[in-house]
Amino acid sequence: MKQSPIALILSSLFFIGLVLFGIWFNATKPRVMILQSYDAQYAWTRDIDTGIDHIADDWTNYSLSHHYMNAKRLNDEQALRYVGQVARRAIDRFDPDVLIAVDDPAQSLAARFYVDHPQINIVFAGVNGSVAPYGYQGADNVTGIFERKPLRAVKELVTTLERDSEDPQRGARMYYLMDPSESMARDRKRVERFDWAPLEFVGVFVAEDYPSWQAYIRSLEDRAGDYLMVANYRKLRRSPEDPTLVPPAEVMHWTEAVSPIPVIGLNVFNVEDGAAIAVGASPFEQGEVAATLAATLLQSHQRGGTLAWVNPQHYIVAINEASLQQRRLELPQIYETFARATFTYIESDPGVTGQKPERSLVGQDASPVNPQREFVTHAESEP
Repeated sequence: MKQSPIALILSSLFFIGLVLFGIWFNATKPRVMILQSYDAQYAWTRDIDTGIDHIADDWTNYSLSHHYMNAKRLNDEQALRYVGQVARRAIDRFDPDVLIAVDDPAQSLAARFYVDHPQINIVFAGVNGSVAPYGYQGADNVTGIFERKPLRAVKELVTTLERDSEDPQRGARMYYLMDPSESMARDRKRVERFDWAPLEFVGVFVAEDYPSWQAYIRSLEDRAGDYLMVANYRKLRRSPEDPTLVPPAEVMHWTEAVSPIPVIGLNVFNVEDGAAIAVGASPFEQGEVAATLAATLLQSHQRGGTLAWVNPQHYIVAINEASLQQRRLELPQIYETFARATFTYIESDPGVTGQKPERSLVGQDASPVNPQREFVTHAESEP
């Protein structure tokens, strides 16, 4: 049956109206931009994204954009300034209602330029030290969650390892080896001020390059009850003459193989790189809290400065079974159970059942967390 001209016109107008409404609806959706300091395959960044996705999966009425600055692989100040300019241009183009800025480079190179912006709220995450250098204190449009190393949990781990020591009265000695990155410098004071008793904190050594890192490891004595803490090593130049950054897995595998004393990682990705065990801040918590704050701002139409800043409450344990066995370190079963529950337990034999197949924890190009997105973290009450 032939459609009448009037019906054809009406149906055309309805279709055009529907298209225009869709364009208008998408154009007027509240916008959230996620500005990551590092690249999407970096383990810490990947897991923060997963935490954000856990909340943002329900954001049907918001437009979402991601921008990755890849600043971890850059040493040159000019290059860093350039990626900051690129990030700011991306922010200006997307014109977000909320900018979630993750880790310190995102704050220093981009987000701080939007302090007290009349239309943009800033939610920071992954900030190791103070936010004062970014002008956030007293700003009316800034809230967020800090990143803190779970030092109390690290102390509990070492005292647990030392429970069968032949001389339990002698406190284990703790060494801390750092690369020259800014984020590590911000953590240093907290590590030095922390009450390590009954353990003995020997001090911090900053390795300016890979040979310096290796020389320090070789200088350590093979002494029972000593432990080496490491967190980051992605800013180690190949040599004083060669500015090429050494791949992190190479650094960690070499460190685990050569260090005469056990290595305790302070980031979960240390285990992915080859360390036997790590206790680190939960990247999932960072992402989930940041996304929740963003959603609160959008739903309530509040300014960021009205929401309290958040201190982290959780941490994650990661274990590399083969490395742990090679060190002959014995932990209570609860540590393994915890690591398996958070998909941060690496089997010594890939064929052994128990390791969830949805997530690979081997290498830098690990696949995303399984789609169930069920996270189990542990409370950290460190002040």
